[in-house]
Order: sequence, then C-alpha cells, then structure tokens
Amino acid sequence: MSRILIIDDSHEFTELVAGALRHRGHDAQSAHSGRAGLGLAGAQRPDLVILDLHLAEESGIEVLHRLRDLFPDLPVVIVTGQPDVPSAVAALKGSAVDYLCKPFPFEELDAVLTRVLKVSASPATPAALTEARATAIDMIGASPATAELRTVIHQLAAAGVRPALITGESGTGKDLAARMFHAASARRSGPFVEVNCSAVGEALFESEFFGHERGAFTGAIGSRRGFAEVADGGTLFLDEIGEIPLTCQPKLLRFLEDQSFFRVGGSRKVTVDVQVIAATNRDLRAMVEQWAFRPDLYFRLNVVPVVVSPLRDRPEDILPLVAFWLAEVNARYGKAVRGFTREAEARLLTYPWPGNVRELRNLVERLVILCGTERIGAEQLPLEITSGRAPEAGSSANARATDLTLAQIERAHIRKVLADAKGNKTRAASILGISRETLRAKVGPDS
Repeated sequence: MSRILIIDDSHEFTELVAGALRHRGHDAQSAHSGRAGLGLAGAQRPDLVILDLHLAEESGIEVLHRLRDLFPDLPVVIVTGQPDVPSAVAALKGSAVDYLCKPFPFEELDAVLTRVLKVSASPATPAALTEARATAIDMIGASPATAELRTVIHQLAAAGVRPALITGESGTGKDLAARMFHAASARRSGPFVEVNCSAVGEALFESEFFGHERGAFTGAIGSRRGFAEVADGGTLFLDEIGEIPLTCQPKLLRFLEDQSFFRVGGSRKVTVDVQVIAATNRDLRAMVEQWAFRPDLYFRLNVVPVVVSPLRDRPEDILPLVAFWLAEVNARYGKAVRGFTREAEARLLTYPWPGNVRELRNLVERLVILCGTERIGAEQLPLEITSGRAPEAGSSANARATDLTLAQIERAHIRKVLADAKGNKTRAASILGISRETLRAKVGPDS
C-alpha cells in the first residue's frame, strides 16, 4: 500500500480521486491548499503527490519547488483543468513525473501509478473493485428524508433509468447524490466525469463536450476527446445544467436522443454509452415558461426527478454530519477536538443553514482549526448561529428554524449520543441522565 497525497482546492475532485485510490488499495490523504499540503507532506512523507497546477491562493509550481526542497526524490504528478503547454513544460522542468489534464479517465492515472510506484494500480480482482465502489459512497444522515433519498437513488440506478435530474438548493449535496447514483448503477466500474456547465462558454461548448480533431481551429494542435467521450461506459454529471446557453441546448438534446456526435472538424460519427445525470438549484420549469430553457430538453432530462431536501428540513442529519466531518478534519490537520458541547449542539440544531450542508462542513473545518479546547463551546460559534438567524436571510428561512419542535431537537441529540456510544443503550442513557427504559421509549426498541 502506497501513501498518496492529493493537493487540490476542489473538495469534489479530491474526494473523487481519493476514493478511487482507496479502492485500489492505497492510503489517500487530501489537502485543499498548498500550505496544508506541505504540512501533511512534511508530517507523513508520502510516496506520491498529485498536485493541482492552479491553486486558489498559490501557484502549483511554487508548491512543487517547496516539495522538492523537502524531499528531492518525491514523485509529483501535476493535474489541471486549464491545460497549456508553457505551464506543462515549467512543471516538468520542476521535476514533476507526469502531467494530466482534467477531466481524465482513471485509466490514465492507473498507468501513472503503475509506472511511478511500480505496483499494480487495480485491486486484486474486478469483483473486489466493483463491491468497493458500490459501497464506498453514502449520504450521511439519520433523517427520514435522507433514508428515502438513498432508497430512491438505489432503485433508479438498479433499474438503469437515464437520464436523471437532481434538484435542490445550493450546497445540499447534489453532487454526492450523483456519485451515489453512479456507484449503485451497472456503470459503477466506468468513469465518473463531472462538468460544471456554468464554466463552459457558448463558443467552446461543442469542443468541450464532443471534442475536436487536429486543425479544427486555431490552436487545435492535436485531437482531443470531449466530456461525452471521456465518460463512455460510465456517467456524465452535468452540474448547474440551467447555465447551459440557450443556443447550445439543442446540441445537448440531440446527443441525449441517440448518444452520438461528431467531433469539431471531424467527419466520423462517434457513439458512446453513458448515463447522464443533470443537477440544478434553479427552477427549470419557471425557466421554460420564461423561454430561458428549452421545454424539450427539460422534459427529456426530467424523466425521474430526484429532490435533495435542504438541511433545515432534516435536522436529524446535522449532528451525524458534524461527527463525520469532525473526525475527517481532526485527521487532516492533526487535531484532537472531541466534539461540541451540548449547548453548542443545540445551537447548531436550531440554525436554518441557508448554505446547507456545504455551510455546515465549512463551519466544522474552521472551528476545529481554530479550537484550542477539547470541545467546541457555544461561545465559539458565529453570531448568526448563536442568535439562531442567518445573516441577510429572509423571514421564511428563520421561520423554518423556529418551527423545529423540541421533540425533533431532542431526538436528534439522542441519536447523536447513541452513535457516540456505538449503539450501547445503557451507556447512552447514563450519558443523557435518563433510564434505559426512558431512552427506549423516546427512540423506539429498534433504534
């Protein structure tokens, strides 16, 4: 087993690649800044580093040079979503062992792992890989809404439904739902290609989605596969589908009809087999009525809608999510924060979370990093949480928070204590200061 460090400011990318590496038997750690990555590298001495060339706060080339200062022989693979030849040359001159352009199929990464680490990049058997992928991705939470969402995703994936449309507010976890769909489908062993539609402009739409041939336009120095071709045999996840320019939507609709296309500048029709999952936080039906989104594309995508509820509608998920990220952040930064005080947990449960799961995750990370005590107290929480109201939030969001019943808050806290006690009702009852019979009456005999 090799120790691999991923340095990339995209949480989604690091989670995806780390999961794939763990499925292949490696110990994968993630850092979302150059500074954090250098700290982990110094503490753990990885066998390989996967480094993003364009980090938000620093240059990947600078981080590469500092890694070289720490470990002159450490192999580093550069990845980037903005490929350009000068940067590639600079990276390779800085002793990077390879250079991959996002999105890349895992087969390309496998080849790098085999060459650099001198080990097989795949698990012992295809069956083991399939099983690992099918069970590795899950949605944390104990609420009925989350349980129902898991069931719906697994049913649709098993039935082979395509395409699928995932809707929900920003930050609710639509990308995770898409990965669950992929992992539960027959295409789980294929690639998962995520596309941020808001980042694909009208002029580059065809080239980015369907690829191009050499000489198709100025700067096309070689042929290139597009997102649809890279995703062949797997899943193409179109995030923020509502942002695709109206003039480009007929081209996407045509592809959805028969899964075939021509590369820009090409004369040979390319046919692929992909599961298409789209996601949006916008009201596509309202956009259709305003002629901002094509009705035929909307109805083609909305065969089976999957709705991810906002966090304020599933308060039972808050404390399990906090416990999950607490363990993750502790491991990443070498901290030993044991949790939140009961008062702090109560505050978390009554806050409306306008930023949803993403806001909660970022808060946990920030608090753990800054925490100098064993437990995080209510006094360390931001003002908007201690007051129970989000900054600049409308009255409707705050009303939802105040509509939470005492029973809901109590049930969520009991489930958290039960989880901490690993299901031991006697121990949980002792921590809560109630009898075992009272505990059973509150959560039910099967909990």
